[in-house]
Amino acid sequence: MGLRLLHTSDVHLGRAFGYLGERAETHRLRLKQALEKAYRIAQDHECDALIIAGDLFDRPRVELEWVEFALSLIASVSFPTIVIPGNHDPADRHPFAERRSLPHQLRFYPHAKRERLPALDVEIIACPAGEDRRFQTLLKRDPAGAPYQVAVVHGSMPTAGEGTLRREWFRDCQLDYVAIGDWHSPQDFSEIGVACWYSGAPEMIMPNQRLPGVALLVELSDRSRPQITPIQTGSAHFPEGADSSGVVEVNVSGHNSLTSLLETLRPILDETTVARIRLTGRWDSGVPLDLEVLYEALSVQCLWVWMEPAFRSVGLAPQTPFEHALAEVYQECKARMHGDAELLDSAYQQALYLLRGGRL
Repeated sequence: MGLRLLHTSDVHLGRAFGYLGERAETHRLRLKQALEKAYRIAQDHECDALIIAGDLFDRPRVELEWVEFALSLIASVSFPTIVIPGNHDPADRHPFAERRSLPHQLRFYPHAKRERLPALDVEIIACPAGEDRRFQTLLKRDPAGAPYQVAVVHGSMPTAGEGTLRREWFRDCQLDYVAIGDWHSPQDFSEIGVACWYSGAPEMIMPNQRLPGVALLVELSDRSRPQITPIQTGSAHFPEGADSSGVVEVNVSGHNSLTSLLETLRPILDETTVARIRLTGRWDSGVPLDLEVLYEALSVQCLWVWMEPAFRSVGLAPQTPFEHALAEVYQECKARMHGDAELLDSAYQQALYLLRGGRL
């Protein structure tokens, strides 16, 4: 007999998304949709339980509508939902901690503990944020415990010497699965000796996470290794042709106007696109490439965009009588200089750029 779980975390219900501007409210609703999809996935795959490994809410004093939404969703299914506090929704101020009654399907663990779930052959080792000092003693298999023993943890694995968790706590724990929350991108840490994953956020929280968001289908069996399958839950996505971090390179060499460049970029963007556009090549045009204008034109069309200017610009040549007069002054000043004229060259090009409507 096996055990099937769906693992998610870092839903961040109620997040403000101030950096998204006018697109924030629509994206707030996508968080609801992603969590609803996670529950549909759990139902479709006949999961025994759904795990939310912390940060279900973005902050303790989240609006009531988000709390009611989460509780209604939890109460709508027959299987249990396992929830631990995260660093954004800590135990002492967690929205669930203030409720007099909770759905019977909810297993909420405000403090570190072990508990065997009724009607399931699983023992939950709950390790919420803020109780790290107790993790090491809890993260061990109990020989007299349930057939399946699963840890639900919120914290950060050490990177560059930082992190609240320690790999050695998990290395010899002999648990069947460790479900971790805190990081917004999925990450497999099973090389430490136990099936151990960050599920990542089910929808975009910050644009530097891996997209689209997923939940992890976890299939445990005493006859084989755990099977972990990411299943898409989020709608925010990278452009077609982007690399794993969302960067898409666009060569500007074949364009002689901003309009031409926009005609290339617009088709790869939609309202749920998160794009990092790296502009490469050689910009050879009498009109400067104004990145601010380009950004303004694209940002209204997608969820989030970032521009990286990795292109080279051909020097502007004077066109109008005033620009030719400026060029004469520039050449006279340059002739009088002794040594490096790089600063003067830059100032001259900047002046031409501003005269043609460019912005600093």
